[in-house]
Amino acid sequence: MTASKKTLRKVAQFIRDQNFPPIGTRLVVGVSGGSDSVMLLHILHNMGYQCLAAHCNFQLRGEESDEDELFVFRLTQQMNVPFYHISFNTIEYAEKETISIEMAARDLRYNWFETLRQTLQADAIAVGHHADDAIETFFINLIRGTGLRGLTGITARNGLIIRPLLCLTRIEIEQYMLENRLSYRTDSTNHDQTILRNKVRHQLIPLFEKMNPSFRKTMKKNMEQLDEASSIIFQDVELSTSQLLQTDGKIQTIDIRLLMQTKNPHFTLFELLHPFHFNSVTIKSIYESLTGISGKQFFSPTHRLIKDRSQLFLQLIEQEKETSFLITQSTSILQINDNLTLEISQPKSSVEISIEKLKESIVVDADKLHFPLKVRHPRPGDFFYPFGNTGKKKLSDFFVDQKWNLYQKEQIWLLLSGDTIVWIIGERLDNRFKVDEQTRKVTKMRIL
Repeated sequence: MTASKKTLRKVAQFIRDQNFPPIGTRLVVGVSGGSDSVMLLHILHNMGYQCLAAHCNFQLRGEESDEDELFVFRLTQQMNVPFYHISFNTIEYAEKETISIEMAARDLRYNWFETLRQTLQADAIAVGHHADDAIETFFINLIRGTGLRGLTGITARNGLIIRPLLCLTRIEIEQYMLENRLSYRTDSTNHDQTILRNKVRHQLIPLFEKMNPSFRKTMKKNMEQLDEASSIIFQDVELSTSQLLQTDGKIQTIDIRLLMQTKNPHFTLFELLHPFHFNSVTIKSIYESLTGISGKQFFSPTHRLIKDRSQLFLQLIEQEKETSFLITQSTSILQINDNLTLEISQPKSSVEISIEKLKESIVVDADKLHFPLKVRHPRPGDFFYPFGNTGKKKLSDFFVDQKWNLYQKEQIWLLLSGDTIVWIIGERLDNRFKVDEQTRKVTKMRIL
């Protein structure tokens, strides 16, 4: 039996052992043009799967990227396999999301694969990771500090993403390609020693192989044992995290008291926050702050975490579209954001409108307003005269009295006439704009 047939049988057995979709089902197959993805498409197609070849052009290597796309197109024509392709401005996406190029490419690739899978009603997404990739990923994660979950390398299945070649080494793939006379593309960046994966592949792993010729087999066993141990640990951790991480609109909260009651609070916090791209150093700082003062903030490339008295608030970093809004005399509706819209009525006689004492609406002396009015967030030094009082109060002191956390303070909007606060929107009217016996016309504003 040739090495090629042994490899084919090995992959077929691995597919059965992993309970992957059976032969004959429809699969989106990621094909970059490299040897592993070409072999994956060749094997799955010959086994009898309905393969849908999907190629991403990340526009990172100029003409070379375009040539990869043309190569995959011609390959699929020869194999009579449907070809789907897409181009991404990966650098622009990475800058917009403030993430690395590698992370951007991965997000773009898998998001599109899933969209394609749903559109074409495929059963799964097959990608060409192999055993050597898993070992390299182990060391990359070890260097970056991704925790226990990262030390299991690459899993055979992640939801609807399957990796049929994970049972093979790079050498086995090269032999298969040679015996079947399959051509492929070589990424010129594979030898760029400034890339961490290439350093691990060309420098670190050969060093271990000098000390242990069976290093790759040993690592495979190590990762299998870690995977078994971690599955037991994460069953308990996932139960804890599902109870600890609560979602309220765009904000996610973690109860500090409940977190500290877990078996290993630091480990649990790491598992809670690492999916939001917080690194191990930042997570350690967050953990050390749990018994400290409230108000501290911590950032990942995508999220912000605020430490309050009894909770941690986690939110996606979003750029505010507008820092302020103007209300003219003709404005009747002002949408500030998805959660806040104001309705402004035209001035009416003070006897024609009832005065409501609600946080959601105000009635003010129309003659005291100077248009255009402005809506903005609070700033340091802001003060107002709370309705019902005659004295001045700093906004910061008012927030303390209300016992608001930092996140709640940041959601506050102010209505101003000139530089004077008229209304802490949804909370308190300024006493200087109240309706009195001198009022002739009133303006009503309310939150819709």
